[in-house]
Amino acid sequence: MLNLDNVYNYYNTHVIAPKTTSRFASHKKNDLKNVYHNMVKQTQHSPLYKFAFPDTTQAYAIGIKEAAMALESESKSLGSQTDNVFEEYVAVSGDEKVLYANLTGESAEDLPEKLSIQVNALATGQTNVGAYLPSGETSFPPGDYSFGIAVGKNQYTFNLTVHDEDTNVDIQRNLASSINSNDIGVRASVRSNRMEGTSALVLRSDSVGLDEDNDTIFRFDETYLDNDITSLLGVDHIEVAPSNAEFYINDTLHTSNSNRISLNRSIDIDLLSTSDSPVPVYLMPDEKKISDKLKDFLDSYNQLVDIAKTDSGHRGANRLLRDISSITRRNQDALTSAGLTIDEDGHLNRSGEINNGEIRSLFDDELSSFRKDIKRVTEKMTLNPLDYIDKVVVTYPNTSGTYPNPYYPSRYSGLLFNDYA
Repeated sequence: MLNLDNVYNYYNTHVIAPKTTSRFASHKKNDLKNVYHNMVKQTQHSPLYKFAFPDTTQAYAIGIKEAAMALESESKSLGSQTDNVFEEYVAVSGDEKVLYANLTGESAEDLPEKLSIQVNALATGQTNVGAYLPSGETSFPPGDYSFGIAVGKNQYTFNLTVHDEDTNVDIQRNLASSINSNDIGVRASVRSNRMEGTSALVLRSDSVGLDEDNDTIFRFDETYLDNDITSLLGVDHIEVAPSNAEFYINDTLHTSNSNRISLNRSIDIDLLSTSDSPVPVYLMPDEKKISDKLKDFLDSYNQLVDIAKTDSGHRGANRLLRDISSITRRNQDALTSAGLTIDEDGHLNRSGEINNGEIRSLFDDELSSFRKDIKRVTEKMTLNPLDYIDKVVVTYPNTSGTYPNPYYPSRYSGLLFNDYA
């Protein structure tokens, strides 16, 4: 008799596969009703068997069911008409040294049929370089000083004290460290001229580009500070003025205060360098997702083959191997055209280059005989994995009637559970 405690323990400790989140592995209420009715219908003309059901046999039967469900789920994910991996695209740049494209939206329907971008200028940040002062000398009398800088709408004030022994480069480094530690959107450093023995404070904005109301990213205001050090340092001199990116999208000129642009909230474009000619941007199927889905399918198929070969001590294992092999045997030409082959161990493998068009046709949910064969065989395995274990006939069915065997379904009850909360 089937020991349901052992079935639960098997699920709890032996099933390695994680709880799936694929919508193809979930079932509606009507689907579960159909499973039950098909199970009852099958028992109407089935003999009553006596089972020897040790732990290894239970693991074998449950493994068949799990692997068959996984195979059906993976094949459906490759052939679904509504959620097809072949309809998932990636954006590709014709020159990734000039721009990088990334498809962010689920649909690319709002994008132009033809898309090209020519980059005339990149958005730049602001760089101010102070006066070069003798590094080892002191240009500031000892005392307390202030340094005020406005970044956007935010005003920041830094206070510093100059001591007798402080040199110009010490003061520059101390102020740079204070600015950087406060993360105000401006990075400070000290530039040295070793040949002349001088150094200057350098300020660079973290951001690039300009908004409509400003011509600088950061600026200085000495009017409200006592003993302001800005003029003494000379950092109000702009070496590189900020500017916006300028580019053409399909021959239409655009500007942006960022080097990342978004088109219809579907695709992000990172501008990396200028170009002398338009760079095409196009969509192509996501090869990685297709490859990953195909690998999952092959792993599921080969897992069933391994179950049949590993548990060859069961007489039903040969029947299991014949059933799973019948799928590929009946569709060998289509598999070969798609770049899939059967090796000497019965495993299904990629033969090299995959033909995406042939793969898509192979798994077409409506037209493919391969998909129909997978569904037919996996439904049989999922519905009655006990058909592949050793058993002894106790009584034959009453062929004159259509009464279901009320005890027979209970043998499946422990096999119906797929996941535990």
